[in-house]
Amino acid sequence: MLGYFAWYAGLARGGIARVGQVQQIQPILTIYWSALFFADALDPLTFVVGTVVAVLVAIGQRVR
Repeated sequence: MLGYFAWYAGLARGGIARVGQVQQIQPILTIYWSALFFADALDPLTFVVGTVVAVLVAIGQRVR
């Protein structure tokens, strides 16, 4: 619950449109970290899709 306060404070400081795009990377990072912690094997397609999403978010941040 305390994480919500930090998240909304970050949204207020950085702007909802800009900071909200960073949240699109969160599921990818969750998959990577869970695979690391639980020693699970990831499909190569997971890395490809994760990289594509991260690049698109980075492009979206810079286009403005």
